Amino acid sequence: MIYIVGLGAGDEKQLTLGVVDQLKSGLPIYLRTKEHLMIQFLEKNNISYVAFDNVYERHDTFSGVYEEIIATIKDQSENGDLIYGVPGHPCVAEYTVKRLLTECEAVIVGGQSFLDPMFAELAIDPIEGMQVMDALDFNYKNIVKKQHLIISQVFDQIVASNLKLDLMEIYQAEYEVCIVRAAGSELAALRWVKLFELDHQFELNNLTSVYVPPVK
Repeated sequence: MIYIVGLGAGDEKQLTLGVVDQLKSGLPIYLRTKEHLMIQFLEKNNISYVAFDNVYERHDTFSGVYEEIIATIKDQSENGDLIYGVPGHPCVAEYTVKRLLTECEAVIVGGQSFLDPMFAELAIDPIEGMQVMDALDFNYKNIVKKQHLIISQVFDQIVASNLKLDLMEIYQAEYEVCIVRAAGSELAALRWVKLFELDHQFELNNLTSVYVPPVK
């Protein structure tokens, strides 16, 4: 059995008791990436893990990365039960999880997505209308300008630059957007900028999302 564990959007304070128990179960742990605040929890509790960050360095495309991760998890699961940990909630923006659920014997074990902390940090109500998009698979033609828009995986300047150009097809260059980093954790930070400044000298990482408020 593959236990797919959501590591939450921030630090260990966001973890459910079920996730904590799973991580402490003694099963082998594989992480999609170690670039996450939860690594501190694992190391503090002397919980060993294998991370796939080196896989990203071996491939030029994300599809290649994901295929290798999926193949490795499937191969290792033949030796017995294991844990596959991903940032946030396993069912939110996780391609490898979708594949593993359809191709293997796997079960989801909790995890908080980045969305709830984003709502709290930005003080927005999704019932007003909201879209969530992936910066790595972004199509500005699908934007509904009168809805809240949250864009995940804005992890470096190249992604931010491409996103800026796409958004400027819809919004004015002076339109204000918010760069949200590590929402829901002690490192949470919000920075409002003009759209044309989106790829300027700001700290971006894999816990960074962009919020675009609705056009009134």
